[in-house]
Amino acid sequence: MTITNAMRSIITTALVLFLADIGLGYAGNLHNVVIIPIDALHPNALREADIPTLRQLVESGTYTLKGRSTDPPKTLIAHTAMFTGMSPEKNGKTDNSWMPGQGAIEKPTIFNSAKSNKYQTGYFYSKQKLGYLVNDAIDVYRLPRDNAIDLAEAFIKTPGSHFLFLHVSGLDQVGPEYGWMSPEYLEELSFIDDYLSSLVELIKDKQQYLIIITSDHAGHDKIHGSQDPEDYRLPLIICSDAVSVERYKNISFSVVGLKKIIENLLEKDVF
Repeated sequence: MTITNAMRSIITTALVLFLADIGLGYAGNLHNVVIIPIDALHPNALREADIPTLRQLVESGTYTLKGRSTDPPKTLIAHTAMFTGMSPEKNGKTDNSWMPGQGAIEKPTIFNSAKSNKYQTGYFYSKQKLGYLVNDAIDVYRLPRDNAIDLAEAFIKTPGSHFLFLHVSGLDQVGPEYGWMSPEYLEELSFIDDYLSSLVELIKDKQQYLIIITSDHAGHDKIHGSQDPEDYRLPLIICSDAVSVERYKNISFSVVGLKKIIENLLEKDVF
């Protein structure tokens, strides 16, 4: 009997539904999806700092330095836009503050997309206000402040396929004290790069990965969150051994568009 393309499609769909039904899970060929926003990272720093880990991701993947933050370019506002794929006006988060006990995000986020693709989900962040973004689609979340990267490694080492969002702090403290692009700022980025090296190596060793590096905002002099164009700038690095990312080379990128990029890559992987 000849199997038509329509029959193949029906069989494939039935198999995916069957696997999901019996609880085996299906996360496609991407076993580890890792999104790392480095808080306050100015794209120009990628050219000037000693960052072998990030540079290797740039060289083996693709990147753009033409990213733009939300208006205003502030941490929680920008991260909410990343998570929801919506502008602050549409997602409802137009201020940069949150405290435990206050209402959390209600809109669907990238973690809902990840759970629909049967990933184990982890969220590690370094600022209390980013707890606003925790919802029921996140399996593991922590506010470790100083060892978020260590906890991320431990999460990736657990069995199964993982979707990890790792917020990395440091530049957001050095920038306001010493200035964006100062020697101290570039040294801090080099430290972050070195700290990330073991996590990146672990992910690559496991193969079938997608790594995304970006930021929430930049800054100028010792100022950020202003209307200065430099404060809005951010980079985007995408590296994968399992899906094609070349189409994102040198694109004009908005932080609001991160969710759609991730969903497109997951969709191409699964289907």
